[in-house]
Amino acid sequence: MKTQIHQKLQETRTQGTPMHPLKIYKMQDINGIIDVPYHWQENVEILWIQKGELNIRIKGRDYIGKQDDVFYVNPHELHGMQAKTQDCLYFAFVFPMSWLQFAQADEANEKYIKPLTELTAHIITYLPEQVAIPARKMLKEIYEQYIGYETGAWLGIKANLLKFYYFMYQSNMVFFQEKENSEQMQLLLDISQYIHMHCDEKISLEQLGSEFHMSPKYFSEYFKKHFSKNLTDYLTATRIEKAKKLLLETDWDMELIAQKTGFSGSSYFIRIFRKSLNMTPAQYRKHFKEIASNRF
Repeated sequence: MKTQIHQKLQETRTQGTPMHPLKIYKMQDINGIIDVPYHWQENVEILWIQKGELNIRIKGRDYIGKQDDVFYVNPHELHGMQAKTQDCLYFAFVFPMSWLQFAQADEANEKYIKPLTELTAHIITYLPEQVAIPARKMLKEIYEQYIGYETGAWLGIKANLLKFYYFMYQSNMVFFQEKENSEQMQLLLDISQYIHMHCDEKISLEQLGSEFHMSPKYFSEYFKKHFSKNLTDYLTATRIEKAKKLLLETDWDMELIAQKTGFSGSSYFIRIFRKSLNMTPAQYRKHFKEIASNRF
């Protein structure tokens, strides 16, 4: 059961293509509202804040990302983001670590790349400024190669990512450990996974308390402490995030999207969506569909 739940929380959107595994997302909302609930993915995600402030929660720890900050999300780490200011804008560099492995075993692969792929090595979440300065230069070059698409661009992108990891090792930003097995982190993961799996159903504190062997009152307090939101707000954000994807990835009408995301009907769905994003679902679809399908 836990394996099924774990898979439900995994980000399922295709991030790149086999020939071009890196995808760069420009994360900005027309009304300055970004609210990405906890999720995990197989890929690496590097966040580079361009403007404004971004609340970031990674593995239960909260950060406030400001202009030029760089954050590293290792594969399988629970993370979520919310805009703190209306002008918030950040880039997300997303790619599979396996892309950087070599076909022939050598020291570079076995000692440095393979541990990051197998999750026995991790990059530190927040890059300190003395490390972020040269890291930003590499990310900027990767971004320019990505949008320029000149001859050899993808060779340059891959070379710059390898250089990035060389610099992470040189700067002592890598730590080695066995896969994390913290009881509390596992419980938080299980709770998040359960909510994502059942967000299209009615979910109550009583139901969750029973599922995770807590009283409804204690579960409510525990949830708010560790997720920085009450259950209602978290569930709404999860449903809205799922609805946003369906609006961009399907041509379903509002009634069907409401049904698939756990809202009681299209009218209620439209009202909550408008309250959350200051725009209707139809307006969101019209404004972002073309952008979402061709970000750069």
